[in-house]
Formats: sequence, structure tokens, C-alpha cells
Amino acid sequence: MLSKDEIRLLDLLPSSTSDNNNDIVQCRTRITPLSTDCPYETLSYVWGDKKDCMEINVDGNIVAVTSNLAFALKQLRLPESTRTIWVDQLCIDQEDELEKGSQIPLMSHIYSHTSQCLIWLGQIPPNIPLSDAKSAHNFIHLLSEGKQCDAEQLRIALDLDAESSMPGPLRALESMCNPVNPWWVRLWTVQEAILPPRACVVWGELSIQWETMLSASYNFVMQPHSDVLDPHLRVINELSTQVIGIQISKESSLGPVDFPFRWRSRRVTEPLDKVYGLLGLFPQGKLPRSQAPDYRLSQAQVFAMFTVDLVESYRDLHAIAVGSTQRWSGSTKDLPGWALDMHGGERDLRMDGIHCCWHLMHSYYYYNAGGATTVDPNRVNYDRDSNTLGLDGFKVDEIALTVSKPIADEPDTSNVTCAGAAQIVREWYKVAEDFYQSHPWQAPQNGPQTWSEAFWTSLIGDNRVSSEFFHEDKANPGDIENLKRFVETGEMQYICYSLFGNIAYNKLIITTTGLLGFGPHHSEVGDQVWILHGGKTPFILRPVPEKTSSTDEFLFIGPSYVNGIMEGEATSLDKPVCQVVMR
Repeated sequence: MLSKDEIRLLDLLPSSTSDNNNDIVQCRTRITPLSTDCPYETLSYVWGDKKDCMEINVDGNIVAVTSNLAFALKQLRLPESTRTIWVDQLCIDQEDELEKGSQIPLMSHIYSHTSQCLIWLGQIPPNIPLSDAKSAHNFIHLLSEGKQCDAEQLRIALDLDAESSMPGPLRALESMCNPVNPWWVRLWTVQEAILPPRACVVWGELSIQWETMLSASYNFVMQPHSDVLDPHLRVINELSTQVIGIQISKESSLGPVDFPFRWRSRRVTEPLDKVYGLLGLFPQGKLPRSQAPDYRLSQAQVFAMFTVDLVESYRDLHAIAVGSTQRWSGSTKDLPGWALDMHGGERDLRMDGIHCCWHLMHSYYYYNAGGATTVDPNRVNYDRDSNTLGLDGFKVDEIALTVSKPIADEPDTSNVTCAGAAQIVREWYKVAEDFYQSHPWQAPQNGPQTWSEAFWTSLIGDNRVSSEFFHEDKANPGDIENLKRFVETGEMQYICYSLFGNIAYNKLIITTTGLLGFGPHHSEVGDQVWILHGGKTPFILRPVPEKTSSTDEFLFIGPSYVNGIMEGEATSLDKPVCQVVMR
């Protein structure tokens, strides 16, 4: 068994005959210190069906490996010299659980210190002519150069007989991409692509540098599309979205929660690998509860421990804000409301066909409801037995009124049309109007705004966002007028991205003191509005009648927008601070 300071490398020997396809793969392994200066490459690939195996020779012994790996090794071996690589199937003893447990935490080092990663997309499918596959690669190179081409220039660049031949290379390109090619849908391949300094994408006998694919993807997104490319946007977009997503994670530009949020929809064979397959993206020691894989634990425990590690190590409540809003019937069993569900939320409402999940990621940092308060790691109390989380905070108010959860208005879909969204807003406005007319407050409860002004401001979170749900600016009077115009006419306006991002996950709430806001779809009357120390938004908590300890316990419902307390105003109310325990 390998020690914690050792890794196993594979020397891939050259073919012993001129018939590379039929000559059995020959290789030998050697153990080397983790700190080795020996150059090696890493292989990123999909195992494939474990029952579909081929034999190769390893250290003089016949060993069965999955066919996809065998084909990769045949393609990657050099004609006259040895090639040194690291590949999990042969460099980790797959029958030794202790070795697997000790080697997985080393994968960050292994992939970070490789000379380059070889990304194996598999063999070119039999129904794709090699000429079309080469034209697909030429097309990527053409996009990477950033040139605008008319139909004739494109035909010449791709070496096509006629423009009508374009579907062939596009079909080849599609077979390289998500969701047709399995490399793009497996979670383990994410860190294998992000960590190395360089990467080369190998598809059968063809190869292309990752940097070329990245340039092509950015150029596709940034440049205006031509009439030639418009019919094929879906295929090209599939590739560019995945490539740019990996680059964003490589740059770590959106913070640590971006890793699990962006990649948790990818597939794994072992459910706990939804966490363990991402560990290499975090610095060693940052995730103390999660960093040693333990496959005896339940999914609820591992996902909760991972969430607590993110909160404690980064002193940030973003992880609990993002995870709680995506709960559906297929959610992880026994998972606490505050924990990131690594199985994702594929049942979200879509607004005019738009999936608004990135609004969850980006909108949290628009605000500063916690003011100068911070997350004290010494006051983050996680109980593994009960799977509860204790944080410091104070109660602000209680929900006195809420509305029904928005529902899709297109039959047999999860989609809310523009007309449906406008109707929802009109109904919510009437509910708020009736409430405030029947509760004549003696003092303004929504700051200097009237309740009506607070309604329109809160409806878009007082922010204008882009079509990718990135913050652009604080909402202005023109944005509010455009919002009202949409509600009157149902005609799409740019400000609708802010509206859609909000009501896809939230609904109208009004508190006992008249504060107006929006909370998660499963909010109820009697739920409480809390400021948790270090939180950028207020959070909705639900008191639990049956306590398991002497401390008051709550169900964690999720983040909220509450007009008048989004910039730390509630911290001046001199409310008593306590440790709140959440399920």
C-alpha cells in the first residue's frame, strides 16, 4: 500500500509492432515520492462500463481495464519512447479502500503538478467520418482566431465541398460536446481539467490544445453571430458554455461556493463523490470535516459537513443561502434545510423559458443586512449526531402574511410565461394593497418609502441584473417604470431578468410590523425574520415546537429580501443576540 507521501506512476511503453491498434498495451508502474521532480502527464477520462473490459500488460501481468482506458492508452503511447502518466485506474489500487481514501486527497497535488493533462474524449464514433471530425476541429481553430466568415470562406476553411456539407462537421462537433460525450457530464473530470497548468484534448487520433478551445468559446460568446452560424448556435453554445465554466472555476473568480453550485449537477457513480470529487479544488486544510473521504457516512452527513466547512473556513454564509432555496421531492433524504444539496435543484421554475438559478449565486452579495457583524468560526457549532448547525444572530420580526407559491402557467411544464409572471405580480400587489389598507400603521414601516414604492423596489431586489444575472447597478426610477410597463402589458423588458430571478424562488411576505419583502416559496405565516451574524441577507427561520435540547431550535427556510433592513439597519435595533440552532 502507498504511504500518504507516495504516488504510483505509469510508464506507457511504445508499441512493439507497427500495428498500434492490435498490439497489446504494455506498461510498468513505479512508486515515487509525492515531491518527485519526475515529469509526468495526467489522464482525464471516463471509465465507462466496468463490465466492458480489455486486457493490457502491467508489470508483466495481464490486467483487465475498461475499454475506454485501453483505447486511450493505445492512442497516447508514443512510437519510439516511453510516456509517463498518472491514471487513477492503474495508479491507485482500486481494491484497497484504505489506499483509495489516502490517495483521493492527493489528487489536487497530482493534477496541479502535472506537465499537462490529457483529456480523452474517447474514440471518434463509427458514424462520424474522420473528414467531418477534422472539419469540426478546423472550425474550432477558425473560431479561436476571431475571424468573421461568410459562407464561402467558412466552406474553404473547413475544406467542404459545399455549404450544404456543414451539417456533417456540426454533427461531429456535437459528438464532442455535452450531453452527447460523457466526459462533459462526469463530476470527477471537473477538477482534472481545472487544476493542471496545461491541457490537451484528445479525440481519437485528433488533438487540440485547451487554450484553442477556450479562445474559440470566448470569441463565440463575444462576437456577433453570422447568418452562417445562426442555425447551429445550440451545438456551439453547448461547447462554449462548458469550456468557459471550467475557466471561471480555474480563475476562482466567483468564490468557493461557485464550485459545488456550478458542478453539482454532474454525474457520479458513488453519491458521496458529489463532495469528494471536488475536494481537490480547495486548499489543503480548508475543509477539515470533509477532506478525509469516509464512504460509511450518509449523504445528509457528508453534504452537511461540507456546508459547515465552507461557512467556518471562509467565514461566509453564502453556502447556506444558496442551498436552501432549491428543495424538491427528490432532495437528499434527511438533509438539514441549511445544507447544500449536492444533488442540485433541477425542478426549479423557469421564467419565460429562462433557468434563473444563477440569480441565487450572484444576488447574495448585493446586500449587507448583517452590517459590521461577522461569522466567528469559534461560534459555528455543528452537531454531527443531530446534523444541526448553531450560529449567532437575532430575531427581527415575524411573518404576518404571505401568498401561494407561484406555479407554471404552461401545461405539463415548469415554465411561467411573461403573461403569467405579470398576472402573478398583479395578484401580489392586490394582496399587499388590501393588507396595508386594513392595517393603518402609525409610522412608516418601510423607511422613507410608501408600501407601494417598497413593493416595486423589493420585487426586483432593488437591483438591475444582466441576462446572465450578474449585478449591473442599483435600480433607478426608469427601471421601476419599465417594470410597471411589463406588469401592465406582459411585454418583455430588460428589468425582467431581475424580476424573474426573484419570483423563480421567492414570494411576497409582510411582517407583523409591516415590513414588506420576499422570502422562499415554502415560507409560512409565523416564520421569523432573523439576522445571522455575517449574513448578507436576512434569513427566514421556523420555530420547532418539539426541541431536542434546552436551546430553541428552528427549521432553516432560507434567505430573503426585506425592504428597509438590507444594509445593516436592523443591527442598530439593539435586539438581543443568541445562538440559534437550525435543522
